[in-house]
Amino acid sequence: MKFPAKYISIIFLICLTLIGFFFAKEIRANALGSLPMDPVKMVTIPAGEFLMGSEKGKGRDDEYPQRKVYLDSYAIDVYEISNKNYLNFIHATGRKEPPNPYSELLLSEESGVQLLPVVQVTWYDAVDYCRWAGKRLPTEAEWEKAARGLQGFIYPWGMQSPRTTQINFEKNWNGVNTLWPVGSKSETSSPFGIYDMAGNVREWVSDWYAPDYYSNAPVKNPKGPANGILKVIKGGSWHSFKADVRPAARGKGGFALKTDGIGFRCAKSIR
Repeated sequence: MKFPAKYISIIFLICLTLIGFFFAKEIRANALGSLPMDPVKMVTIPAGEFLMGSEKGKGRDDEYPQRKVYLDSYAIDVYEISNKNYLNFIHATGRKEPPNPYSELLLSEESGVQLLPVVQVTWYDAVDYCRWAGKRLPTEAEWEKAARGLQGFIYPWGMQSPRTTQINFEKNWNGVNTLWPVGSKSETSSPFGIYDMAGNVREWVSDWYAPDYYSNAPVKNPKGPANGILKVIKGGSWHSFKADVRPAARGKGGFALKTDGIGFRCAKSIR
């Protein structure tokens, strides 16, 4: 049975349309980050309460009052995003590389830094990477629970004061020797087995910053103020003092800020 030429042309056009629709859908899914483009190992944090903030006299004013906060279950990256991870994102999306803090070379041309945490990224850069990876930035509460566990630890590993041989803080800039490779100190990981949540680099979280937020914040799944000027930064960095590497400490910075001491990790909601 022979089909008229006009029907063959119509069938051919329908097939081309379906093929084009399929590929457009895949490309759009990747662009929106619904597919895990650059998966990093994650840990699931179970739903439940934890102690957030600091007791009066044991922290700064913006950490009061300490309270029990309930969070739904979620997953968070075990490691900070490395230069290697971030450059995969850069090359896949055609974006401009972040400034190289170590030399005049492009960051992708710098040797020996692939496993160091990426720095010189804005809050928006962090948001875009996490979306590309099918994730999002953690909230301040999610970050803090993952860092200090359920017992209200002062530091990720417990109550003992940190030493500069244990975590990377109170240091001066020393080029490629300043930052430590991600996940290099297992003895200072959090109760959930998450690395580098004190020192090395501070980390962007999703929340706007307000100094009095804890006094009126919800006790279930707080997401920070509805708006603001500054974003919260957690965890302390290589040049921070001891008080700043406590998980309860609250740093802050403009969302366009780029420094040699700020990086990030991603999180993911669990339905």
